[in-house]
Amino acid sequence: MVRQCDACTESSSDLKRCSGCRKVWYCSPDCQRSAWVRHIFTCKPRRPITTADHLALAVRNNLFPQDVQTCKDYGFDRAFTVENRSKLLGLYIGLMERMDIPAKTINDWRVRGVLVEEIKAAYDKIPAQYRGGYFPWFLQNQHILDTSPAADSQSNDEGDAMFRRAWCFTGGAETDSLEVIKASIASMPQDKQTCHLLYTMLLSKWHPAPFHDLWIPFGFCTCIHEEEEMHLGGLYQDLITKCTFDEFCDAFSSSRILDLFRNNGISVEFPIPLRYLADVLQSSIMTKSVWFLKQFAIRSDEENVEGRVVNSVAVDYGFMNCRKDSEIQALKKVYRTFFERRDADPLALHDAAISGNIFGYLGSLMKLNAKYERLMKNPYPLPSE
Repeated sequence: MVRQCDACTESSSDLKRCSGCRKVWYCSPDCQRSAWVRHIFTCKPRRPITTADHLALAVRNNLFPQDVQTCKDYGFDRAFTVENRSKLLGLYIGLMERMDIPAKTINDWRVRGVLVEEIKAAYDKIPAQYRGGYFPWFLQNQHILDTSPAADSQSNDEGDAMFRRAWCFTGGAETDSLEVIKASIASMPQDKQTCHLLYTMLLSKWHPAPFHDLWIPFGFCTCIHEEEEMHLGGLYQDLITKCTFDEFCDAFSSSRILDLFRNNGISVEFPIPLRYLADVLQSSIMTKSVWFLKQFAIRSDEENVEGRVVNSVAVDYGFMNCRKDSEIQALKKVYRTFFERRDADPLALHDAAISGNIFGYLGSLMKLNAKYERLMKNPYPLPSE
């Protein structure tokens, strides 16, 4: 039988089946090794998946890791600017893609507490003229991977600088102490505190990730992938240079952020679907539960240690029907698979939910086990009065 290689996509009748999941095929050991970076997450690996595996996937995709623990383990949560995070990612790309150092080895370095030393040793084996610019940067920023008290102090100093930068940008005095700044922010109305936190991130070239509370209210949940999130973050960075902080806060509180974009000549119609963005930004008081479902579905267990499900999500999307954790995880995986599709339409899923037809709608898009019909039941449609 002719099958397709899961790595190179070449078709052949002489492929070897993966011995772990027995669901995919490869034309050579090289292809299997190449595909393992992604396939480990859907296969049945003989060892636990580590944060180094998540790092390897981010390296392969040339994207910042989204997994919270991975960011902690490999310094991304201590690299406070997009420039530094990009250089850190480039450093790991050199190690894992160019030098072909496997995730298992990287994880071993970290566990043994020798990550910094081994990175230096790996790059020292390369002639200086071929090391690129990331390694010299790393030698000047080793504190990013250092968890000693001195390094923590330097990291905290950078975090405090982020707060101060946003404070001054929004009209605060440069002479205000950090204590005064934090106390003043804490006394602001909640919406204004939320906007100030966004400014703190934007001015450091960050954007809210799926595990962050700001991911939904500012519309990042409508993005299909991280590149779109970065694009939207860039639009916000442009916007805050064209309006006052009070104008931004007023627009956020009154669900008029889209109007503020338009009034300042900033188009938000591409590549992010405008109707999704409008749905979130123009109805922030009554955000549809489908966006909270998306956040719950795509977050890893490490990002949601308590396994908390928003009540509206539990009711609207069937998690209240789950009798054990394995059913919660299975249902979550179905929804995650849906949201990862390029043609996923969250608003269509919402419409299916309020009409009581989640199983029918998702079943038209993907093959579903009959058990999900029970799990996806909800109280809708509500009886008419």
